[in-house]
Amino acid sequence: MSKLRGFRAAMLTGGAVVLTAACNESRDTGTVTSKTDGGTSSAPAAEAVEERDAALVRVVNAVPGGQPVNIWAGDSAAFRSVAYKKATAYREIPDNMFNFQIKASAGGEALAENRENLKDGGHYTIVALPDQGGADKRNLRVLDDEQKPMAADKARVRFINGVPSDVDVDVFLRGREDALFDGVNFKSEAGWNDVDPASGTLQVRPDNKNTVLATLGNVKLEGGKSYTFVLSGAPGKYELIRIEDTVAEDPSS
Repeated sequence: MSKLRGFRAAMLTGGAVVLTAACNESRDTGTVTSKTDGGTSSAPAAEAVEERDAALVRVVNAVPGGQPVNIWAGDSAAFRSVAYKKATAYREIPDNMFNFQIKASAGGEALAENRENLKDGGHYTIVALPDQGGADKRNLRVLDDEQKPMAADKARVRFINGVPSDVDVDVFLRGREDALFDGVNFKSEAGWNDVDPASGTLQVRPDNKNTVLATLGNVKLEGGKSYTFVLSGAPGKYELIRIEDTVAEDPSS
């Protein structure tokens, strides 16, 4: 695809290490099938994307209030009108250093921004978040998804706390003693956790307390799949966003 206007290539110290990581992913990561409340989408194999000098990027809008967000990359609108609690499909973006911004229009003020170096063939999730500084403030996180095929006997889970609060949270499957994640603070991504397949109701609780802040029923953590959960909303009205990814092995590897 043609490169988006306004992007500039940038070389980083240790670039050889970054390139090696991208190539390792490309040898294994085939088509990614993603399921959200909005439907199912698929992204091409990482090696094919790498050959086009591109990365795969998607957006999650975790800013409550009902307003959609526009994500700009350089001077081009990469994602338009992403509704609250929605996750877009992956799309290809040139693998350069980008200045991602939340703003309404080309000449509008950036509500939040984040510079990120995208690896060729890599997968990334941009999460639009509120801010503790006020209702008109925003945060922008760019997460490296590290997509890869999973063994059939393990599920992979990660969690992002997107509610501006001083309360750290724990994440449980109801009825299980051990937390999936413990003490996750605002804007933090807890990282990937490989777990045994399980099912039940997902619960988010204040750190080291039994009070339930949010639940998501009928959660199935199936072997061979990766799951992203984003806590959104506001104190008193918490919600959970779910993304399920299945990564095929690259048939050419």
